[in-house]
Amino acid sequence: MAENPDLQNWQGRQYESFGRLRIDTGNPELGDNGSTVYALIAEGDSGTTSFLGMSEGGDYNILNDECITITGGVKKSGEAACINIIGKNGDVTITAMKSGDVKIKGSNIIIDADENIDILSKKNVKITGKQSIFFDTPNLGTNALYNNLAPRDVTFGGLAFRGTQVGLDKIEAAFTGGAFDSLADQAQDLAKDASKQLKDIAGNIDTGAIESGLQDAFANFGGF
Repeated sequence: MAENPDLQNWQGRQYESFGRLRIDTGNPELGDNGSTVYALIAEGDSGTTSFLGMSEGGDYNILNDECITITGGVKKSGEAACINIIGKNGDVTITAMKSGDVKIKGSNIIIDADENIDILSKKNVKITGKQSIFFDTPNLGTNALYNNLAPRDVTFGGLAFRGTQVGLDKIEAAFTGGAFDSLADQAQDLAKDASKQLKDIAGNIDTGAIESGLQDAFANFGGF
């Protein structure tokens, strides 16, 4: 622990010991936020310790080698809160270190933000509603590039065929839930439609041969 001899006043320190409980007040040794106003230190049979204390800088610390349990409202009646954690002029942070989980459980969980709610995950975000999930907002967007919620104009197929004459319905069928074999079947139908149009334009042309050639060409399309 850091020390500053010019500021230390050991005469003002009081130290009492009651078995495995020690009370230390006015300790001039400097910590991270000044010297110690008071501290309660207890030690168990197994060597585990707990610390409760306040520094001159105003920090209040509770340290324990094992679990800390806070229980309120054992005999409470009514709808008022059993436990309140309030940060008057700053952040409230809950951190689980060494791959620990943070769990919040209750009959209903309400998150109420005056401004924004940001959820950031380095892997996946999973939201499961056993009955339903409802978004009530005038504006809902996504930057997804694939899967069933991807916007039509930013999928791989949409980007690849943007500006071409390939129909949007064909792109959707092939790249957002359809399959290339279904696209080939649709191409077969397009070949038949094309041959019918040729019959109207040129009556004596062998449209049967043209139709057969178009169908063969589009049939091979599904296997490329």
